[in-house]
Amino acid sequence: MLPIFSSTNSPRLTPKTFLSWLITTRLVRIIVISFITFSAIFSFTHLFRGFYFGRSKILHPISRTYDTNQISPLSEMNNLYRFSKMHSKTSKLFTDSLYPYYYRAERTPELDDITVTTFVSQQGFDDLIRLAEAWQGPVSAVLHVPTETLDDKDPRIVNILATYNDLYKRNAILKQNVDIHLLAGPVSINNVTILPRPTNFHFNIARFFARSEFVLFLDQDTWPTQRARKILRKHKEILLQNDILVLPTFVFTELSTSHTSNDFPRSIEELTKLAKRKYMGLKDSGWSLNKGPTSYENWLKKKVYNVSDYEMHYQPNFVVRRGRELPWCTERFDNFENSKAACLLQMYISGSELWVIPEAFLIEYHYNRHSYLLKPIESKWEVRILNL
Repeated sequence: MLPIFSSTNSPRLTPKTFLSWLITTRLVRIIVISFITFSAIFSFTHLFRGFYFGRSKILHPISRTYDTNQISPLSEMNNLYRFSKMHSKTSKLFTDSLYPYYYRAERTPELDDITVTTFVSQQGFDDLIRLAEAWQGPVSAVLHVPTETLDDKDPRIVNILATYNDLYKRNAILKQNVDIHLLAGPVSINNVTILPRPTNFHFNIARFFARSEFVLFLDQDTWPTQRARKILRKHKEILLQNDILVLPTFVFTELSTSHTSNDFPRSIEELTKLAKRKYMGLKDSGWSLNKGPTSYENWLKKKVYNVSDYEMHYQPNFVVRRGRELPWCTERFDNFENSKAACLLQMYISGSELWVIPEAFLIEYHYNRHSYLLKPIESKWEVRILNL
């Protein structure tokens, strides 16, 4: 109850007297004591967790595969300290277990070259070799090994690294052109056994450590033709304006039932014949064949054109500048479906235009058709948009 003051014997109720009364009430004292107790327990728990559970589980640190500069103190600095300054908002879960250039390509790419940024799985070494042979240029790949410990004696790490060590010894293309950045540790704190899928975090790593001016964001199971790299390098003036080059992606249709990788079209003339016979179609994820923003009708004209019907769910394979001229991909999406579209949307709203290069086409083809990861449920943005 509020204090009762008599108009004759007691002073008037003022803010000061009311505050003094409020502080002395039992309810307020209970609230203050509870808050102090909760704060102390919370602070102690957070401090205890940081000291004991936040420590790295590296028992035998994974060593580098290349010589470092012994003069520079940065060479031997722990990755956690280095990346905590460079990427202060990135989770310690990743920065403490990242080993850039674990396998470093022997060939230094030209500055104006185009580096493929990609994600490679534990069983994806065959696809990595196919990509390196098809691209014949620099590749920046992230290999994520989902382990609960960062011990180099962990059987999973030992087996995977032994496989890739053997690949680099036997395959000249990998040794010359492919940088692999090793990311060990769990995919998430809540589920340490979940298999990693490519996200914007992986693409940001591959993009950051690419050694050329331009990078290609390439989906898995998507393959460039041998001429694509040379064709794209002819359009670098578009990239220097901070615009984006889109590579149209084609797939075999149901009418072509007996195709193999040997049936890949080598030129735009061969591809046009297959497309007109409906053996192949232009694919935009979320749209029916030949119906997406890339525009099949404009592609048939075989001239560079602007994407005029851009939509926020559009996620083609594209080339951009590597540096800070364009925004880095947001990492708040942890699912494959939204990551790439969100990344492209950031660049689009920052002022970048999208230009399709008809001759630099890609082919989507699954070499391992029995993998359950190859056919995720795909949202049909075309249907959703029409129903709005």
